[in-house]
Order: sequence, then C-alpha cells, then structure tokens
Amino acid sequence: MLEPIAYDIGRLCREKDKELTPKLIDIEFKADGIKMPFDTYRELTGLFKKSFIGTVEYKGNEIKYQILNFGKHVDLIELEDADLYVIADGRRLIERKELQIIPKIREKISPNSAIYFPAVFPWEIPLLVYMGVDYFDNSLTKLYASMGYKFTKNRALKVDNYNFEELYFNNKKVYEEILEEVKIALKNGFLRNVVEETAISHPYLWANYRRYEPDLRNIPLSKESKIIVTTNINIPEVKKYLERLDRYEPYSNVIVLLPCSSKKPYSTSQSHQKFIKAIKSAKVVVEEVILTSPYGLVPRALERLVNYDIPVTGEWSFEEIKLINNCLKNFLKKVEEKFDDYVVIAHLPEHYIEILDLDNVIITSEGNPTSEENLKNLTNTLKNYKELTKNKNVSKKGQKIHNIQQLAKFQFGINFIPNEIFINRKEQIFIKVNNKNQQIASINPKNGLLILTLSGGELLWNSGGKNINYVEVDYEIKKGSLFPPGFVDCNENISYNDEVVLIKDDEFLGVGRALMSGLEMKKAKHGALVNIRNVKG
Repeated sequence: MLEPIAYDIGRLCREKDKELTPKLIDIEFKADGIKMPFDTYRELTGLFKKSFIGTVEYKGNEIKYQILNFGKHVDLIELEDADLYVIADGRRLIERKELQIIPKIREKISPNSAIYFPAVFPWEIPLLVYMGVDYFDNSLTKLYASMGYKFTKNRALKVDNYNFEELYFNNKKVYEEILEEVKIALKNGFLRNVVEETAISHPYLWANYRRYEPDLRNIPLSKESKIIVTTNINIPEVKKYLERLDRYEPYSNVIVLLPCSSKKPYSTSQSHQKFIKAIKSAKVVVEEVILTSPYGLVPRALERLVNYDIPVTGEWSFEEIKLINNCLKNFLKKVEEKFDDYVVIAHLPEHYIEILDLDNVIITSEGNPTSEENLKNLTNTLKNYKELTKNKNVSKKGQKIHNIQQLAKFQFGINFIPNEIFINRKEQIFIKVNNKNQQIASINPKNGLLILTLSGGELLWNSGGKNINYVEVDYEIKKGSLFPPGFVDCNENISYNDEVVLIKDDEFLGVGRALMSGLEMKKAKHGALVNIRNVKG
C-alpha cells in the first residue's frame, strides 16, 4: 500500500499515485460484531470480538484492513497480514501509557502496511506520526466547530459569537497545515522538534513522548541538518552517538579537555582555532576532547558527526553534569587501560571546571580560555609533558590515520582502514596497490561520515563479513535500486541511510546506501530497499 521514502523515527511514505503520507483519509469500515468497551474487565474480553477483518476500496484498489478492538488490554492483540491497521478507541488510548502499542505494531508489520488512527486533534498528529502512524481523519473538525471551538496548532480555543462555517474552515485548515509541516519535518530531519513543540502543552502527550523508546535504526547515524535541542537532552540522535562512543580508542595519553563552541564543527570556530594553534605550538601529540551537552564528550576525530544547537545559560542541569562526568570517566578508563600513565589538562571556562568530578586535573585557564595569557599557559604546560608521550608510538601523521580508523569503527563497528593510507585535500582516502593509488573511501562533507568506493566496500566485507552492514541478493545487480524480489537477507542492525555492501553467495558485488533499516528490509513487500551506487565489473 505504501512505499517508505524517508525516515526520521517516523516515516514519509508514497502511495501508488505518488501522494505522500502522513495524510487524512475518509474510508468507511464495517465491523461484523459487537464492539468491546474500552474498560471491559479482562475476564469478560472473551465475550467480544477483538479483531475485525475486511476489505475496502481505496483509490481504485482493494485493500485489506484489520480493526484492532482490544480496548485497554493491548497485550491481547493478534495481528493479521493486512494493508491497513485501524486503531479502535483511539481517544481513550491516546491518554494512557497503552499508546505505546503503536510502535510495537509498527515493529511487527510490513513497512508497506499503514496504521490509521481516527478522531485525533491536530496537536496529537506529530507524536502519532513519530510513533509510526500514517493516516488520520478530521472528524473532530465539524463537531468542535459546532460547539464554538477554534483549533490552533497547539490547542482548542472557545470563542463567543462564532460562525460555524468559518470555524469549520479554520479547523480543517489547521489539520492541513500541521500535516504539511510534519511532512517537511520528516524530509528534513526535525520531526522531533515539532513533536516537542506540540506535546509539551499536553501532559498526556508529553508523558507518552517521554515513555517512547524509538528504534534508533530509523534515523541516520549523522544528520545533514542541525539538531535543535530544547527541553530534553535524552534524544534519539544523542543516544545513537553515545552507544557508539565506547568504540572510540584514544590515541595519546596527554588529554586536553576543551569547551564546546556555538559554531560547528568546533575546529572552524575562532576559539578552537586558537586552542589548536596553542596545542600545535607545544609540539606534543595530544588527544583533544570537547565537553558538551547533550553529547557529553566529543573527541576531535568525531567532531564532524555532531551538529547541534542548545540553549546556553551558563548553568548545568543535574542530567548534563551526570552525562559529561560519566562519559569522561569511561573515556579516561580506556586511556588508563591503554597507556597506564596519563595526564588530564583542563583548558576550560570556570563553569566547566566547577562540574568536573575528577582527581588530578591540571587547569591551564583562569577566566577566558581564549585570552593570550591562558593560551600561552596551555602551550607551556603541554611542553612539560612531552616526555610522557615518548615510547608511546604516537605522531601527528599517525594521529591523522588513527582518526580515520576511529571514524570507521564508529560508523561500521570495525576498523577496516589499513595503517598505510593517503588522504588528499578533497578528503579522499587512498591505499597503494601495485604502486598505484586506489581510493577506498571519502568523507562526506555534509555529515562527516565515510562514503565507500568499490575497493573500500570489498575491504570492509573481507574484514568483517556478515558482522558488518551487508545486504545479500540472488542476482547480478546493476546500478539503481534493489527491490524485495531480489533480496535474500541483511544485517538487521543496518540503519536508514547507512553505507552497505551488497553480496551474492558470500561474494562481494557492490556498495550502496540503505533506504530503510535492516529490520524493515526483511519485512518489505515492495518499494526500493537500497540505492545501489557502484557495482563490481
């Protein structure tokens, strides 16, 4: 019924006639039995039919639907194979924790099937889309217009001396506008912000937003657009980053802690350019680590993967302090395991120093870290620890290669980048093969991730096999799209927009980009699964 074309936890889909969802529909369904009341005692649920199956015509095609009439007993739900799943008792369900059944349904059904949630208010639509709903109706527009209510994006306003037709027209328009905004947000990666803007005014929505633990495979590892963080730092983009941060291996035993900057990547900001210059003047190989909310800790090697904006007041919340210190302690544990002896130098503003829960930290700034005096102090302090890096097999050239290797580990789970590589100004990565440069990857300037060439894909496949992002097919592929008829298997952990390798009978065939998660690929019946970029000749 639907073809997913973009994911941002929720999804943007295309119907057969190219119309996009989420959208409003007006379909009549028939239920051949008595509806079970929402609050039915569990002992009496057996007296009622909890699932109604039927077919209905939609845009000239016959589709199979299942009405899910499980009341508050969501654990009793049994899903049939259908094109459309209709949620009964939505008005009761949406105010309870049982609303979490929506993503559980989405996880079990085909990505080509749709979920329909009737009788919603406009401000409920963003959260429901975020959780996996595709279709709605505007059945409340006429009812609330008749009672003198004017809808806005966030609430229903009671007005006096109202004109029914004007209110009805306004209320319909609000639905259209919010659906349009949701579609744009899905396409551009800021649906979570729309959800927060609407849900925070309604405790029942905010509670379900906070309860929801989304499938992190339904967002890209690094977004091309800036992430806006407002009321909640525990967001999916950060969770995904923190899950992989533990893969990072420090390069030097001289650790320099630095503050974040409003400009991203940090190294393009004036403050960080001064820090980098001061560190370079010391001629000591250090591990630069940026402390920040909401990401906790960002090694310089991974700085291009985080692009965000967050309100800065100079005061830290309990959650922010806990996050930063936990990340830092885990990182320093890895430093200690690798090097035994190490030093931590904090070149930070005072409000950063105040939150550090560490012993034996050397502070090189007093007041403004970018002042000439403080920068000189940083350089001179680092010079005192040059001997500490001796016999640790560290160098500036080695660090550059190390950073690429750690990016590969962060992105793919393994380091497949050889120790002898060459990186040009266009950030293309080469190895030597028969005395000739052979490109294996390049860095995407939009999101900081690696883009594989054929050689790089084959290197990745040979290094990790089915532990990496592979998609198996049963035919000789060509450039273009991979569809379900040619699909055999894949790594379930593939995320939307991930780089993948394509194989047949354990032989490498090509590289491409995932158009949905690995879990979704395994359930898909039609539509494109992978954009195949290059194929082995």
